[in-house]
Amino acid sequence: MDVQNPAKISFIKAIHLCFLALFCPQRFIAEEQANNRQLNEFPRVEPENRALKLRHALLRAFELVALSGVIGTTVGKIAHVFCGPASSNTISILQIAGALLLLWGTLAVRGWDIQTFGGATLTERVNQWIYRFLYCCGTAVLVISLSWPQN
Repeated sequence: MDVQNPAKISFIKAIHLCFLALFCPQRFIAEEQANNRQLNEFPRVEPENRALKLRHALLRAFELVALSGVIGTTVGKIAHVFCGPASSNTISILQIAGALLLLWGTLAVRGWDIQTFGGATLTERVNQWIYRFLYCCGTAVLVISLSWPQN
């Protein structure tokens, strides 16, 4: 499969595809086969400027980290308002949960064993979405533990 420009997928469709991949693998395989047929019909494209891809990936990663930080800080402050100061046990549990989510994302991500030339298959895209989701959740949970004042 040559380098492709895969069609954009909506957020809701991405969640649906992740669900199928995790819980209904046969339906996901059917979806991916249909998508692969569609990819093969796309005209071949020249590879994009790699420096622009790198720049875009760096900006996107910053956006995800910043959003995770804002969500974690907001939840930590709201928890302080509604629940008062956190106990040291609560902070420890949040830190452990955040670290476990980050480790889970790291160990679960697939690489060479599912990679194609273009990285455009649904399996590769779902793999990246799940990885980013776990990392963002882990980061947000760690930030909650840091922004929720202790007693």
